[in-house]
Amino acid sequence: MTDIDDFASSERPEWLRALARRAAPSSDETAATPERPHRAPRVRTLIRAVIGGEGRTGEDVIVRNVSPGGMCIASRTLLPSMGEMLRVSLPGQADLQAQVRWVGKGEFGVLLTGGLDVNRIQATNRQRNAGFGAALERLLGVRPQETRGSAGTRAC
Repeated sequence: MTDIDDFASSERPEWLRALARRAAPSSDETAATPERPHRAPRVRTLIRAVIGGEGRTGEDVIVRNVSPGGMCIASRTLLPSMGEMLRVSLPGQADLQAQVRWVGKGEFGVLLTGGLDVNRIQATNRQRNAGFGAALERLLGVRPQETRGSAGTRAC
């Protein structure tokens, strides 16, 4: 029995058991299929970008995550249409052409027509956030760049 099975024991309320079942994808859900191809890993970001396009003035947005072929963008005001072509301007990068693939409440996903250098994005983020990282390390003894396993964490 796995930890997730322990979590979903019969002593838990039904809504909590359902949540535990949803948190543990089956092997069928993680396998790539023609309808649902394998997704590239996402890198979390909080980058200000400017989105423009045919008949659109540039609008400020936040890029929430990136992968080599796309990104998730958050905006309170910009509501693009599925399939719409946009221009994405990131700091320190050439403008990127992107097609809207999905639209949700306050966010949308785009597929880039060219690739994105994720390593460059991460390096730019590290430079931009170096002062913040140094403050975290000094005040809390935490280094944001380090990957830590669950053994070093505490329960909240």
